Amino acid sequence: MAAGDILRESLCVIDKFTVKASEDIELGEIVCDDGSGNGLVAATAALIKAGQKAMVALEAHTYADESVHTISCGVFGKFDVQKVTGSGAANIGDKIMLSSTSGEVTKFVKGDLPAGGASTYYTTTIETNAQTAIDTNLGIIGTSAEVTASGDTTQKIWLGVV
Repeated sequence: MAAGDILRESLCVIDKFTVKASEDIELGEIVCDDGSGNGLVAATAALIKAGQKAMVALEAHTYADESVHTISCGVFGKFDVQKVTGSGAANIGDKIMLSSTSGEVTKFVKGDLPAGGASTYYTTTIETNAQTAIDTNLGIIGTSAEVTASGDTTQKIWLGVV
């Protein structure tokens, strides 16, 4: 199996989407709309927390070399996707989130709210750290479908199952 492989076809939702102008998409990359309706880009945590739907690219697309700018994407189902190498091992059933590397996933690590410390007053620092933790928790896009090692470059996931 390789990134972009469909692992359970009977349970998959697949559709065609337009790629944003001048964007290149890799096979198995997590993609989403750019947030303005201009087309697909590599998904980032910022776009997902803003409400964009994570999908997996089922074909590569080099914008400069193509004349048709639509690609097939997995919207829901079991897929093999790109994973950040060295990002920790995942077990079956672990939650999977977008990593800080656009279009790639990693095992979910829960965002922790900050402790109040000596002050009981609400501060800008507490607010910022609380929002960061909430945003991290919004980055979950699926569930691990197979055990992976930290050094693996792909992750089998149930996309959209959290």
